[in-house]
Amino acid sequence: MNRKLFLYVKALSDFGMFMDLIVLNVVIYAATGSTAWLAATMAARTFGGVLSSLFSGVLADRFNRRKIMIISDILRAAIILVLIPFPDPTIIIIVSFLIGFVNSSFAVSFSAEIPQIFGEKNILQINSLISRLTSLSLVTGFLAAGLITDFLGYEMTLMIDAGTYILSAIVLIKLKWDSNSVNTTTQISSGVMSKLKSVWTDIKEVNSYLLLAPMLMFVNIVFLVGAFAGSSHNLGIPLLAEQLNPDRQSFYYGMIWGVWGIGSVAATLILPKLKWLKDQKIYVACFISALLMSTGFIIFLSNSNVWIIFAFAMFTGVFDATFTTLHATILQKTENHIRGRIFGVGMLLKSLGFAGGFVIAPILLEYMAMPKMVLVLHGTLITTTLIVVTIVMMNIFRGKKITLTKSA
Repeated sequence: MNRKLFLYVKALSDFGMFMDLIVLNVVIYAATGSTAWLAATMAARTFGGVLSSLFSGVLADRFNRRKIMIISDILRAAIILVLIPFPDPTIIIIVSFLIGFVNSSFAVSFSAEIPQIFGEKNILQINSLISRLTSLSLVTGFLAAGLITDFLGYEMTLMIDAGTYILSAIVLIKLKWDSNSVNTTTQISSGVMSKLKSVWTDIKEVNSYLLLAPMLMFVNIVFLVGAFAGSSHNLGIPLLAEQLNPDRQSFYYGMIWGVWGIGSVAATLILPKLKWLKDQKIYVACFISALLMSTGFIIFLSNSNVWIIFAFAMFTGVFDATFTTLHATILQKTENHIRGRIFGVGMLLKSLGFAGGFVIAPILLEYMAMPKMVLVLHGTLITTTLIVVTIVMMNIFRGKKITLTKSA
């Protein structure tokens, strides 16, 4: 068996996931014309992922992960197809929640199975390929969703979307590999309860660690506020697409995200070649990329010229990918005994910040235009980043050592 085919199966699932991200938002906004419903759809997807993250790890350790992925793909196809006969706003919200839940379940089992298939020594190389394929799936998924929905209608997009999940499931059924997953239902309940009870303990321990690792804490603060600000452009882009052409909203929606994705892919190609990007310079680059990312979103979401929008969407994609990649790289430099919880709690806080933004953004839209809403939320990220940089610089000038880990 060509084991890398497993990675292309994941890319195919990602392609479908990015397609339904576009089409669900387009359908809900076309049906209601309400930014509150649009925000609720995005928040439901996020909350589904948050809830699933509390259980999916336990399931991945107790059941056969390959079977979990197959079932997840089949469920995603069935859930998406429900919208063809029932494109009701309430059903769309429920579907968004379920899709977010099942997406997380698939992703956890997939990630957990990578070492079993490819071996511990090949993880870095395999993860790099996964990142590349995910970026390509994002570009093609967004572009395909926009074009297909614009020319053939959302029903055809949903059918193709479901087809990608079914095809992924079929390939997984045919693929075989040795798995060490524990195929038993014992201790699931206690495992789930233990997981729930450990969340607060993990947050406290991570918080104590961050207080002794200032640079890590500062980077995470910027990342958290970035997740909060991210809700503004996720909500703003479909509104911008409608302003450009109400009759071709899905086309421009997909094109904007597609061009953004091209910039993201470019960043993944460039970053590994920057040999100077290490030590303290990585923090400087992370903060600068956050500032440029927010600036790019503010500029193109306050514009009506298509070419300026596309140009700055690509610009923003470059620095958005740079920011998230450098953030992950910095977290990977933490001590091994707490690294998993640093990532886990950080992901939970990111999801909650993202969902919180979807609560605030619609409220702001009641009192101001979309560009001003984006300016306020991304202005919060810019302000936070500048404050963090100022604090870091003041501590450096005072001769205080700014460390990443508590042992440094």
